[in-house]
Amino acid sequence: MVDRKGIGLEIGPSHNPVAPKKAGFNVEILDHATAEELREKYKNHPVNIENIEAVDYVWCGEPISELIGKQNYYDYIIASHVIEHITDMASFLAQCESMLKPNGVLSLIVPDKRYCFDYFRWPSSTGDVLQAFTEKRSRHSPGTVFDHFSNCVKMGEMIAWSQGTPAAEFSYIHTFQQAKQLWMQAQTKDEYIDAHSWRFTPSSFKLILHDLNALGLIQLSEVCSFDSTGCEFYITLGKSKKPLEIADRLTLAKDALREMLNSNEFLDKAA
Repeated sequence: MVDRKGIGLEIGPSHNPVAPKKAGFNVEILDHATAEELREKYKNHPVNIENIEAVDYVWCGEPISELIGKQNYYDYIIASHVIEHITDMASFLAQCESMLKPNGVLSLIVPDKRYCFDYFRWPSSTGDVLQAFTEKRSRHSPGTVFDHFSNCVKMGEMIAWSQGTPAAEFSYIHTFQQAKQLWMQAQTKDEYIDAHSWRFTPSSFKLILHDLNALGLIQLSEVCSFDSTGCEFYITLGKSKKPLEIADRLTLAKDALREMLNSNEFLDKAA
């Protein structure tokens, strides 16, 4: 659904852009560091740092729309494996909405919690999102930090897998003591500690999206979506030109629960 001839914004591409400038995309890049800093960060990692492109906007946690200063400007915004890290998800979606042209789209690639290190964490709720919005959260809460580091797991040696992957034993990635130390650090220091603040299955994400629209916080509706492939799912959102039809929340909630129950195959086989 992306207009490849239009102007785009890619958020957080790091060393793996979806719409690289060198491939001809007319795209601006927003990341948490400059290109030079990213190359230094990843120089000893098994990645191709040549894929890191010039960064147009360095994001330090302020509202993205204020940093960029453009309204109704982009034909598309791409964020791959970004939204789960955002501290205030509702505000992030609203800011992206404000920067899109009337026919623009927000294309999201989102980890499915059933197939990654978030396996033992519950899906996020609308209430969780609303609490962060109410607080205008710019840092992850101490509780979020503790939950992330105390519950991250790997299955065998994998931190991400897909449906049908042979099950293996689960083990924690971090020690309880490490989680405790980071929890205490999050209470006493103002520095940003990265974490997965949000966890989704495809239907649980759509339920939150439904609620944020019904509450009037955003006007972004689903344009298209794809079932999970590997450890992630894809959903594209567009600006609504008319009041959205309110979907059946109970159906979405049932679908989300079915998705969670269907992920027991890894737990049962590993046991």
